[in-house]
Amino acid sequence: MLATLVAAALAAALLAACGGSDGGSNGSSSAGSTESSTTAGSEAKEKPKEAKAKQGAGGKGSSQKQGSGDSGGSEGGGSSKKNVDTPLKVSGGGSGQFRSKGGDNSIQNYGEESDESELREVAEIVHGFYVSRAEERWDKACSYLAKSNVEQLEQLASQSPQFKGKGCAPILEAFTRPVPASISREITTVDAGSFRHDDEQGFLVYRGAENTVYAMPLRSEDGVWQVAALSGSAIG
Repeated sequence: MLATLVAAALAAALLAACGGSDGGSNGSSSAGSTESSTTAGSEAKEKPKEAKAKQGAGGKGSSQKQGSGDSGGSEGGGSSKKNVDTPLKVSGGGSGQFRSKGGDNSIQNYGEESDESELREVAEIVHGFYVSRAEERWDKACSYLAKSNVEQLEQLASQSPQFKGKGCAPILEAFTRPVPASISREITTVDAGSFRHDDEQGFLVYRGAENTVYAMPLRSEDGVWQVAALSGSAIG
């Protein structure tokens, strides 16, 4: 299931990037997508005027390795930072609330339920990944991705001459369609309710915009959870 989620997200992103350069919906979003607005380890929020004044100074750092080195301004591919002010919520409550009678509950029943502190830690990682993409911080966004996903992304990109040999940041930028700030705020909505994990694999289950339930796969690398897909998949 994890491999399927990853492959589907990456393939969708590649098709979106190769389909043209004009505007459209985010090629790597699932069912309206859900990509959020805090950096990992903190809920760093900047209002539009503050963002101008603080160009070159990023949000508060995180104790996670992905959260270090966060900075404003242009990153990976030369795109300018955009302010997206959608706070992370961690309502918790466990996976039971997401189970559906007679439905596919494989993710809701996967492994075991994490404790509250780990749920928040993972929620901040996923939320940080989403906001980094929404704010066009491509290097930062790539730092949240699992190594195997970066490799898959680059392997798919190698099939196109314009991406061959390029690193993760410019590829991810090309795969992410630009969207208005209002849509970015919507797709970065995350209200984390459950984190199910087994050894080095796990799923964050959360509510996104319009209360849609999503699951984001993660993988533990060197003791730190890394995002294992470009977006969550709708479940339930």
